Amino acid sequence: MPKTARAPDPDNIEPFWSRLREISLYPLRGDALLTIGVLALCHLVRYLPFGWAFDIFVWIALYKYACECLRTTANGRLDPPVLSTTVEDSVGWDMIKLQAIIVIIATVGAVFLPPLAAIAIILLLTFAQPAASMSLAMDGSLGHALNPGTWFAVIGRLGSPYLAVVLLSFVFLASAGNLSGLLGSVMPGFIAKLINDFASHYVVIANFHLMGYMIWQYHREFGYDPVIQTPLDRPLSADERFLAETQQLVRDGHIEAALEQLREQLHSRGGTPELHEQYRKLLALGGHKEESLRHGREWIEILLAQEDGKRALDLARDCIALDPSFRPPADAINMLAERAAKGGQSQLAVSLLANFHRTHPKHKDLPANYLLAARLLGDRLGRDAEARKLTGFLLQNFPDHPLHDEIATYDRFLASIAASAKPPAAG
Repeated sequence: MPKTARAPDPDNIEPFWSRLREISLYPLRGDALLTIGVLALCHLVRYLPFGWAFDIFVWIALYKYACECLRTTANGRLDPPVLSTTVEDSVGWDMIKLQAIIVIIATVGAVFLPPLAAIAIILLLTFAQPAASMSLAMDGSLGHALNPGTWFAVIGRLGSPYLAVVLLSFVFLASAGNLSGLLGSVMPGFIAKLINDFASHYVVIANFHLMGYMIWQYHREFGYDPVIQTPLDRPLSADERFLAETQQLVRDGHIEAALEQLREQLHSRGGTPELHEQYRKLLALGGHKEESLRHGREWIEILLAQEDGKRALDLARDCIALDPSFRPPADAINMLAERAAKGGQSQLAVSLLANFHRTHPKHKDLPANYLLAARLLGDRLGRDAEARKLTGFLLQNFPDHPLHDEIATYDRFLASIAASAKPPAAG
């Protein structure tokens, strides 16, 4: 029987400094090389009327793929992934927005601030950019990624290795810049631009792979549980054969036929997580938003019953990205929000808990949910006023609840912060 590759071992990870050559060559391997090459050619749309607008979508596709590289690497899979639909278009848009906001802030600082202050803010933003990108790629929240508290949380968890990330990112960017200058002096502008686009893509993918590897190597410090895919050294099961058949249908262009087969299989007999994942990918390809959300709610319940909280939380995050009003079943929200909070995904936890009293005013978890939301808003997100609204709501509506003393203590803490922030009264 042929041997298969071993599954990645999260307890025995080769440190990144021993893999610098592999990390720097990652964009030249497999689907990464194909993807950045095709997208470099797609930049030719810039020569069309209003081409700059079409060109934005090329960059969105690149950043979607970069986020896919970061996520798969963070889960210990060191081969480049195929360009898939598991990363939403919104993540590509938000990554563009993040880079643009950082550049705008740096530019405004350079123009309007004194030289020393301008240099300081540019250095800070340069230093924080990898942390912000890691946060956005994993959490999917632009607001969370722009929060300086998030930057320092990521930097604090990595410690001194984070400096290596910044320096290596700078080396990648400087190398691409030098190549661009050299090509511009020796090659026709059209060819030089094409190669420069390829080099720019190369740098983005290498940087995101590096950041993903840092999350993989230091996943315990991040509170992150990698999703390990274990190769199987045995004959395929019935579900694996069925999955292979549907994948072949997709490769042959029969997406709706594959989707219908998966739909019937899952509704009648259920299936493995891999079948559910394939079903969701095909729903996304076909634009079946409502069916995808309905399946998400049903599968979250199944995953929690199977004690697969990690996959259930990932699924909830994907459904919220698809529709911000999406909420899992009421009994699942507290468990998912607690897991998100422990994993550093504060914004996702708050999104899960938001407006719980409107849809479930009598639910037993309401006080615990809103106390958790208040702590996240106050302690992690710096939104003390919103946190105090929640504690005030709880104190008024649940005076006899077992959590009342804990709620009151945290409310007083928030009140003391608000009082200390007020300017002293004029004498």
